[in-house]
Amino acid sequence: MIDFRMEAEDRLEKAIEIRRDLHMHPEPSRSEYRTADLVAAHLEALGMEVRRDYAGELPSAVGFLRGGQPGKTVALRADMDALRFQEQNDVPYRSLTDGVMHACGHDCHTATLMCAAEILARHREELHGNVKFIFEPAEEDIGGARFMVRNGVLRDPQVDAVFGLHVENAYPVGNICVSHGEMQAASDRLVIRIKGKSAHGAHPHKGIDAILIASHFLIAVQTMMAREKDTFQHAIITFGQIQGGTARNIVCDNVTLNGICRTLNPEMREFLNQRIEGLLKGITEAFGGSYELDRQRSYPALYCTPELTDFVTSCAGTVIGADHIEEMPHAVLGCESFAYYTQEVPGAYFWLGSGNPQKGMTAPLHTECFDIDEQCMVTGIAMHAAIAYRYLNQEAEQAF
Repeated sequence: MIDFRMEAEDRLEKAIEIRRDLHMHPEPSRSEYRTADLVAAHLEALGMEVRRDYAGELPSAVGFLRGGQPGKTVALRADMDALRFQEQNDVPYRSLTDGVMHACGHDCHTATLMCAAEILARHREELHGNVKFIFEPAEEDIGGARFMVRNGVLRDPQVDAVFGLHVENAYPVGNICVSHGEMQAASDRLVIRIKGKSAHGAHPHKGIDAILIASHFLIAVQTMMAREKDTFQHAIITFGQIQGGTARNIVCDNVTLNGICRTLNPEMREFLNQRIEGLLKGITEAFGGSYELDRQRSYPALYCTPELTDFVTSCAGTVIGADHIEEMPHAVLGCESFAYYTQEVPGAYFWLGSGNPQKGMTAPLHTECFDIDEQCMVTGIAMHAAIAYRYLNQEAEQAF
């Protein structure tokens, strides 16, 4: 029996070295060329077949490890991009790129999966099947997963299950947190342009006030959310930007609203988007204005196959012990491009605890002070390796 935790501990120093190098040289979405080159070279050195074209023109790397025995194919995924934040941490591995930092832990995800690849490559002859190591670009931006799926990353051979993880300082280092079913939200970016008619503020009856129309619309949307949305369905609509007007004494003729709608199931997603347009149409017509609505579909909702979540939990029991496994009390309305993979094949995703108040690792994701307790990478490496190995070999055992 392989002791995945021991093998992960043996690679912690290397994982830290890789992670800190990536942290010092962060690359924002769509420009992860150095990171993808490092990953590709690492996978090739392990004797894997590597492809760089699944994300089209975006930088990516996918390693294919062919096991010694025939069987299914499992995929493990890490994201590579950084965020446009100015790092405030005073650490030796602080970002060397002004205005860019790994504020979401993707440096850890990448390093963790690279080291897990070493373990699985070491045991390739024992594998009943194959492993695809997916290193995805632009998760924080346009979701590189959508292009990789479209270009066949889950095919040839067909992936039977996909797994991923994400660091989270809300959970203590050494723990993981899982979800059975709905985990993270789908999102629709909404850009609305309301058109009225300009007039002097002394003669408002000669104009059509786009700001007033926008105000009625915003109130109507939140009223709809309070009175028409099923209270047992998680969803939220936020309009975080409003732009319009040229002077304080001129009736505004154009307003732009920029918002987002987050939902957990397809039916609620379509219902809310239809109601948004219905309210917009009715209110603008009532005031004599007009509108343009640009609905930009973003990530789908992330759904974890319950049976595969049970499998992750079983693996975690051997790696960290049952006392270190938590269950999410409910889904969250953040978004994750891993959902593109689970739309196509069964999959499971889990939070990797990285918080440690004693070391000051408490800052939330997407902040200038985010950092992790690097000890979490032992759990991450071991979980990746154990999940892939046990999935393939368990499936082979069940066939006999």
